[in-house]
Amino acid sequence: MTASLRALLALTLLAGVHLLTALLVLLWIGFAVAGVWVVGSREASPQFNTTPLLVASATFVPLALTVRELVRASRPAGPRPDSVLLTRSQGAALWELVETLAEQVGTDPPLEIRLTGEANAAVTDDAWLFAPTGRRRLYVGVPLLVGLRPDELRAVLAHELGHYARRHARFTEPAHRAYAGMVMARQRIREAMVANQLVRLYAGLLLLTVTVCAALTYRLVRPVRRRQELEADRIAAEVAGAGALADGLRSVPAVAAAWARFEEDLVEPVRRATGTVPDDPCRAFAHLLADPEYQPELAVLRGAAERLPADGFHPAMRRRLDRLTGLRDDPRQLPPVPEVAATLAPGPLRRATRYAGRRRPWREWLDTLAAYRAGVAVEAVTSVLGPDPGGSTVAEALRRVGSGRADRIARSLGPDPQVGRRRLVEGMSALVGLCLLRAGRARVTVRWTGCGRFTGPGVDHDDLTVWVTAALDEPDGVPRLLARLTALGADPDDHVGAEPAGAARILTITPALDETIRRRHQDVAHVSLAVLLVLALLGFAYWLGDEPEAPYRPGIIPTRTALPDPLDQGPLPGLDPVPGFPLRPTRGPLVPSWSPPPLPDLVPRSAPAG
Repeated sequence: MTASLRALLALTLLAGVHLLTALLVLLWIGFAVAGVWVVGSREASPQFNTTPLLVASATFVPLALTVRELVRASRPAGPRPDSVLLTRSQGAALWELVETLAEQVGTDPPLEIRLTGEANAAVTDDAWLFAPTGRRRLYVGVPLLVGLRPDELRAVLAHELGHYARRHARFTEPAHRAYAGMVMARQRIREAMVANQLVRLYAGLLLLTVTVCAALTYRLVRPVRRRQELEADRIAAEVAGAGALADGLRSVPAVAAAWARFEEDLVEPVRRATGTVPDDPCRAFAHLLADPEYQPELAVLRGAAERLPADGFHPAMRRRLDRLTGLRDDPRQLPPVPEVAATLAPGPLRRATRYAGRRRPWREWLDTLAAYRAGVAVEAVTSVLGPDPGGSTVAEALRRVGSGRADRIARSLGPDPQVGRRRLVEGMSALVGLCLLRAGRARVTVRWTGCGRFTGPGVDHDDLTVWVTAALDEPDGVPRLLARLTALGADPDDHVGAEPAGAARILTITPALDETIRRRHQDVAHVSLAVLLVLALLGFAYWLGDEPEAPYRPGIIPTRTALPDPLDQGPLPGLDPVPGFPLRPTRGPLVPSWSPPPLPDLVPRSAPAG
């Protein structure tokens, strides 16, 4: 009952927000008309006062932004621009899985399945605001297709389809879109206030109104949305099993964190350094997820997911898992789920996870990534060796480290000696491995942890670690290491900063300012100026047409009737208080216009008798 009441209040508030916006539009129109009248009327304003026009032009931009965002939220939004449509021929296995789950939860399947480049899944019912139904779309993130087990993926999809089964979209869609519209309007108003001093002076009240409405909507919508998530969890547990759903809820944040690290720590640095990106990022991501050395970190991320707090419209993870613990883990008999990612066409997967840069085959890009990370580890060590470390040779760098300075260098590389020692050994191993790589005597394979593994004929990465450790600790360790490098066909006199064969480092330029934001600021100024000019022209035109009347000095003026009236003016209507004395403008001498009646005759009479 409480949830239904909150939903009713939220929908009422949304309708009130639209009515309030319409009222503000009418008030602005009335204020603009009044401002034009005040400016153009000689009676109201003897001088051409532009203050009302400045206020009207300053408040037009934030009001127009609010109306635009609410109109966008009220109409069908269409598919997300960063999504890629997956047809049945391109993903028959995924379509079959979704249709089977939709039948199990008791709802119609979506009309579209679209792939995105984020580790998330969502459903939408795209329709006009307050419309009963619209076009159903299911969004599935490519990282989830790669990083989730088949049973976890089935449980996550059953959860999303459970929203359709309980008709959550009838409330969720208008509430979420209206709230998103108000949040976007608030952001646009703030940007306009930053870009324009005039808008900053007068848009504060409107910004406060939009902020309060958004906060109230969020307060009312949040409990209802969280309750809907728990209902969808219960439906998914009945279909796919409570255990599979619990594992899926833990794995989704873990895969999202791993994908964020893949983009931020691997793809983006290599793109800035070399200008290259993988042609199929999801395949490269799957290859790195399969690294046995990364499995402990994935387990840590899954454990950390259990402690996630309530986030926006989703309840706390511990609360969701506790609810699932109380349910019976008895999934329905469903056909086995195939490896969906392996059955999808490569085209949609690549378009959904495309990055800016020169695309290379993803396996070659992994080699570039490994060499780049090895160079980063070497640079971290050589930066503390002394002046001009990049101009020294491999032999000179090894002698500097092995001359009794290893402990001091290790202390400068990490917060404690053990971490610094590990980084020193890793960096010097990478230095030796890159020397072998430049000579063509070794190759490097990428790892999630560390800088990569160097292997080749007669050499293994563990051997490099042993040789470098001996060079740091033993007096004759450096000469023996240099002799081994020479015997393996490498040149210890190579420069430290030399690039491996076939690798070209591209100079990167700092990205320019965001042209979209700059153009948006210019649009705010141009629109404000255009509104000001239009209102000013209207006011000026009204001012020119408002001619002053002749000054009027009241008085009763008798004029001569014998002479013709040169002005040929009749008496003013309604202003003839004395008959025969019409009120006329003061012009010429004042003479009576009528002849006074004659005085009565005085006849003497005798007094009456006694």
